[in-house]
Amino acid sequence: MEERKPFRRKQFLINRAFQIKYTVIIAVIGIIIAVLWGTLFYKASKENSQQMLMLVQMDPNLSSMTDIIKEKLAAEDSKIMLYLIAFVVAIFLSLVIWGILITHRIAGPIFIISRYVDSIADGKIPETRPLRKKDELKEFFDKFSRMIEALKERENVDIVVINDVLKTLEVIKDTLPAERKAEIEREIGELGKIIERKREFTK
Repeated sequence: MEERKPFRRKQFLINRAFQIKYTVIIAVIGIIIAVLWGTLFYKASKENSQQMLMLVQMDPNLSSMTDIIKEKLAAEDSKIMLYLIAFVVAIFLSLVIWGILITHRIAGPIFIISRYVDSIADGKIPETRPLRKKDELKEFFDKFSRMIEALKERENVDIVVINDVLKTLEVIKDTLPAERKAEIEREIGELGKIIERKREFTK
């Protein structure tokens, strides 16, 4: 048999509503944590600068340099603020990318399973294929695939049983009275339609 190539999905937003919703939740939680820690860090840095400035102002030997030191401390505080803003932006972008990737690995299997369910609802058992290596929900998907295979096997068994019944009815119908024979022929026709539907279902 020809080896089946692994399936690759190029579209990262498979289920936009689901993926965007949970990516935003992840990113917002990350931003809140980053902002809280950044605020605490900046406040601690600002307090250190103020304490250092107070020490400088209290030292007569450094009092003449107060303005210069004050400017340098302010510049350092501004630099720390810029670093913190860049850090928060980097965290936000990283979480957005990570959130899309993670939700993609969940949304992909859900999308495939939904297509399989639609196919069964339309009267056709789908041909299943394995998920990608990094997809989530593998255990659930494996159980779903086994269910489809069991359903197909059950349908094939039904076809064999109904075929046996049809053969038996074909043999005995000619030995029955005309009225009963007509009834059996109608039943044979209905059973034939059922077999056709089941064959179509399992193709």
